[in-house]
Amino acid sequence: MSDESFDVAYLVLQGDPATSKSRLSAMLSREQRQRLTRYCLERVRGIVGNDNLFMLAENRAAVSEGQLLDIKTIQQHGDDLNSALAAARSAPELCSYQAAIVIPNDLPFLVDLGAHQLGPFDRQCLITPDTHLSGTNLLRVPISFGQPIFSFGLNSFSNHVRAARAQELEVRVAPCPNAMDLDTPNDLILAQEIFPEAELWRLL
Repeated sequence: MSDESFDVAYLVLQGDPATSKSRLSAMLSREQRQRLTRYCLERVRGIVGNDNLFMLAENRAAVSEGQLLDIKTIQQHGDDLNSALAAARSAPELCSYQAAIVIPNDLPFLVDLGAHQLGPFDRQCLITPDTHLSGTNLLRVPISFGQPIFSFGLNSFSNHVRAARAQELEVRVAPCPNAMDLDTPNDLILAQEIFPEAELWRLL
């Protein structure tokens, strides 16, 4: 990890463990989905360590997941993720950092964060799209800038690009090694083909 990475906070998005990844319910039981999200948390922690790592926790059950791994948590208020992210950006825990990398908790094959950990941090927005080039798998934003640009949801990749440019941020599309998310049964099938020897399959 470069020294520059200490200017960055890592913010993992953790939903309710009981309902997370519900679109995979046709292929994975509730217990398997919980093991999946915990494995993703452990993988991120293994990459970045605990010092700069935070969790945006949807509820008390999500907070408990973070506490099991000694991850500092920020409690989400309200049901809207993008509003919660905007509020978290101003949280005292994050104010000392130049930038935050938002990491959805469904990237079990992540190896490193690549360009996301390299400066400059003040006027750049880095976006790693999903495999369909429609969603957002990683997002780095400056902590201190104008209006929040968080637009997770349908077509979030293009929405993030548009919102960042409206804030006059330099936008970079940043491919990241193995940042493949698991949202749907098709994603799971494809991942089993691409990563047949992955540790994840032995744990589910």
